[in-house]
Amino acid sequence: MTTVELRRRIYRHFADTGVAPELTRPELEALESEHAVALSEAGTLAFANPFAAPPADFTVSAGTRDYAAVCAWDALGILAALGSDGRVQTSCPDCREPIALDVEVAQVRNVDAVVHFLVPAARWYEDLGFT
Repeated sequence: MTTVELRRRIYRHFADTGVAPELTRPELEALESEHAVALSEAGTLAFANPFAAPPADFTVSAGTRDYAAVCAWDALGILAALGSDGRVQTSCPDCREPIALDVEVAQVRNVDAVVHFLVPAARWYEDLGFT
């Protein structure tokens, strides 16, 4: 299976189930070398942007399913990839106050929050889980 086919399989599995698929170590390593996925310390699939293996700091609810994301950008990206309305929930990393974003018809609604990226986009691949 090509890496493109593997990526499609991963995205379809995440979209259908909300969790990461099981892949072999060589498959994961090939995808990681192309920056297509990030692996956990245990060598399992941690995330394939915008989807993450739960648990993660952001929970995305779309229809009857929940998804995990590692940042606000990816959380909104999940809804865009699914073409779905939904809700993003997280908490402020400073004060732990809950934050919720509602997305309806591709528009963020009723939000009083600011997104802050700690690392410039050009350096995101140095540590995708941190950015």
